[in-house]
Amino acid sequence: MPEHRIGPDDNYFALGGDSITALRLIAEARTAGVPLSLEQLFLHPTIGELAAAMADIEDPRAAEPAEGASATGAASTGVLAELDPALVPEGVEAAYPLADLQLGILYHVELSDDSRLYRDLTSVRVTSDWDEAALRGALDVLCGRHEILRTSFDLAEFDEPMQLVHRVATVPLEVEEAFGVLDERAQEVRLRAWWDRESATAFDLDAPPLLRAHVVRWSADTFQLSLSVHHVLLDGWSFARFTTELLVEYDSRLGSGGGALERMPQIRYRDFVAAEQRLRESREARTFWRDLLAGAEPLSVPEADRDDGDDGDDRGQGPATLLLPAELTAGARRVADELGVPVKSVYLAAHLWALGTWRGVTDVVSGLCGNGRPETEGADLLLGLFLNVLPVRIEIATGTWADLVRAVFDAERQHLPFRAYPLARIQREFGRPPFAVMFNYTDFHASDALHGLRHVTVDGWRYEDRTNFPVLVEVNRLQDGEGVELSVRVDPDETSPAGEARVAELFVEALTALTGDVKRPVPKPS
Repeated sequence: MPEHRIGPDDNYFALGGDSITALRLIAEARTAGVPLSLEQLFLHPTIGELAAAMADIEDPRAAEPAEGASATGAASTGVLAELDPALVPEGVEAAYPLADLQLGILYHVELSDDSRLYRDLTSVRVTSDWDEAALRGALDVLCGRHEILRTSFDLAEFDEPMQLVHRVATVPLEVEEAFGVLDERAQEVRLRAWWDRESATAFDLDAPPLLRAHVVRWSADTFQLSLSVHHVLLDGWSFARFTTELLVEYDSRLGSGGGALERMPQIRYRDFVAAEQRLRESREARTFWRDLLAGAEPLSVPEADRDDGDDGDDRGQGPATLLLPAELTAGARRVADELGVPVKSVYLAAHLWALGTWRGVTDVVSGLCGNGRPETEGADLLLGLFLNVLPVRIEIATGTWADLVRAVFDAERQHLPFRAYPLARIQREFGRPPFAVMFNYTDFHASDALHGLRHVTVDGWRYEDRTNFPVLVEVNRLQDGEGVELSVRVDPDETSPAGEARVAELFVEALTALTGDVKRPVPKPS
């Protein structure tokens, strides 16, 4: 939280809190004997409300964490499969099953002929002295620090697909010199050439790391650092955290230092997998998602034009990406503070109304990408794929904009105890995909740590990914702090690209109305 005096009535979300910063708050509260959970924080977002809620617990130190929270350390070994040591390859120090989302990603990649599917790329412009040995050393430090970066995948040798943690892995680093390329447009062409080449080069699941680094030196003190990773390893927060840690460590080495990174927690990604495995068997979670989707009709999207002659090379690269006007983002923040909700809920409300209006329905089901990190100390430092995509179902035209935003936040709070229940199981029990559109809100404030570096300056963040969802709507706080971006992308193999501009237009229309007067009735789709 910001360093100012916080009173008992100050709202956690109005102070800038989110589900990531909550992890550290919850861990410190539990250390102090307060059995705080993410559900409780979201239900009681002021200190006064939390104090009243905690007073009802007779023995705070004996309270159990909420269902779905991860165990720590060796507690996960009872859930994870025990392997015949003879089957474990030499050089492997740990082995455990895949999370359901990891399995789903590998399944879709295997079926697709799109080499860019679930390939995440990021690139930043770095101003600093150039020291290749320092950068390679920083990459080695991070590989040693994070076991997920030393992980390979074996889908056939064992009774179930397994991920294998190797003792050692080295990130490939390619360095080019382009001192004569001074024009920004020419630099963009050079960067795009690598981007396209890298996207077409598959990762070997058997050989870690599933990560590659590339540097183009524009001058003696300016270079472009680009990173490519398989999404089966890292979610967006983890990728931003990795990039940040890499540059922090590089900065430290330029100053003849090292060891600038925070100490790693005891928990590991395998603990998240163990928690997910436990929740798979939860009758309560299964009932919750079954009841939520009872009677729901998956929202239909316009079918793709199969005769448009598109060869698919540019699929998913739709034009509907825009920087939201500053007055709208400020208005969204104001409404969130006024209603005591996360700003994400304001954007999600605008998305759901836009979606319902686009398809002419009021009972709207959308996928919502959420964070499932364990509620334990240091969980925000851990790298891995901690995401789940879950259905959110809202009746969008039954009151005011304020009512809609509150209903969205209430839905998110109801999901929390069951947020680790795998989408694949929900889909299997529902009998079909419950949604064709996914919404994702990102604020990768892990990169804020780069502002105070002594030897390194970073700007020009860019990021690219691709999923298998027919429609993906994202609202992103830009990592350079220069605003909030809306992106609408469709897969033209699944739906009409014309929907991109229309959904973006309706989103801006909803956000304009919502921030203009939150007490006005929500218009019904025509």
